[in-house]
Amino acid sequence: MVFDAIARVVPPGDLSAWPNDALVLAEATAQAAALDPSGRRRALLAAKSGTTGAAIITSFTVTVSSMAGTILYTHLRTGSGGTANLAEHEGIAWALTDPVGDSVLVTQDKLAAMLALAELGRGRVRHPYELWEEMLSQGHLTQRQFEDLMNATSRSDKSIPAIPWRQLHP
Repeated sequence: MVFDAIARVVPPGDLSAWPNDALVLAEATAQAAALDPSGRRRALLAAKSGTTGAAIITSFTVTVSSMAGTILYTHLRTGSGGTANLAEHEGIAWALTDPVGDSVLVTQDKLAAMLALAELGRGRVRHPYELWEEMLSQGHLTQRQFEDLMNATSRSDKSIPAIPWRQLHP
């Protein structure tokens, strides 16, 4: 949802001022971008920094032999078949083994959020509303893009009655 919302609202050219690796996606999410008939998600993945030429949005792969793979396949996905929640589980496993240790999982999926909260702890799980707020405060979104992302998130997330009060009335 987060990547899709950005693809619908933020033109790829606007990403050139974003920091390198501003968003890091699970490989499953990045691969799904190739199936986007509009081409918007592919265009976002191709966006480069205006100063360094490096990718703005990157992806990670969790390999079976890595520590993240061990966490993914022996802890998070025990008995799980198929690909349901694979990207969320990969994200949690990757965040747990991220050498910098400050990765944050952004999701509006309640089960993924609760699992990430248990595994990563407070401060490392966010709802998209918080991401949009942070991106606006850092100057990565225009006010209009911020409002469009907030409204799109409100329309797609039926588990929350509306845009949170604290964000409507700062």
